[in-house]
Amino acid sequence: MTERSATVPPVTHPTLDGLLDAGELVAEEFGLAGMSVNRVVAQAGVAKGTFYVHFDDRRSFVDALHARFHDRVDAATMAAIAGLEPGSELIARSAEAYLDVSLANRSVKALALEARSDPAFTEAMLRRQRRTAVAAIPSFKQMGWPDPEAAARLFLAMTSEVAVQEMQAGRRVPAARRALVQFLHARSRAPSVQ
Repeated sequence: MTERSATVPPVTHPTLDGLLDAGELVAEEFGLAGMSVNRVVAQAGVAKGTFYVHFDDRRSFVDALHARFHDRVDAATMAAIAGLEPGSELIARSAEAYLDVSLANRSVKALALEARSDPAFTEAMLRRQRRTAVAAIPSFKQMGWPDPEAAARLFLAMTSEVAVQEMQAGRRVPAARRALVQFLHARSRAPSVQ
C-alpha cells in the first residue's frame, strides 16, 4: 500500500501528469544524473515556472516519480491478491505484480536504483520499502517462518534483484521468477541456523 489510503485515489492534474510522464522519458534517456528541471519542462512542453507550481525542487519531483511507480505497484498488487488470505500464494502474486509493473516502468525502476545511493532521495523510498515489508509479515508468519520480518525483508530484496535482472534483459526472466517462488517453500527444507 502507498502512503495514501487505499480508498482515496491519488490527486491527478493534467499538467502534473504531463510533467511526470515527461520525467519518465527523461529518466529513460538520461538517468538520474541527467534528470534536470530544464529537460523535464522541455519534454513536457511547459514553462519552467509550471514545474515549480507542482514541485519544490528536483528531489521532490524524483520522489513523485517513485511514489507514482509505487501507486502503480499497489494497484496491480491489490488486483492480483484480491480475496487471498495471508500466505505463500499472496506473496507470490504480489511479487509477480511488482515485477510486471517494474518491467513496464523500467525507466523509473532504474531511476530508483540510482537514487538509492543518494541520501537526498533515500528517506521516502526507504519508508515505502519498509511499508511493503511490514505488509508481508503476516504471510511469512502464516507460512511458519521463525523470523517473519527478516524473511519478508530478504524476500523483498530478492524480488528487487529479479526486477534488476529483468530490467537489464528487457523481458521477463522466468528462471529467476521460479527461483523466487521456490524460496517461499524453502523454509521446511532449510537447516536451522543459530
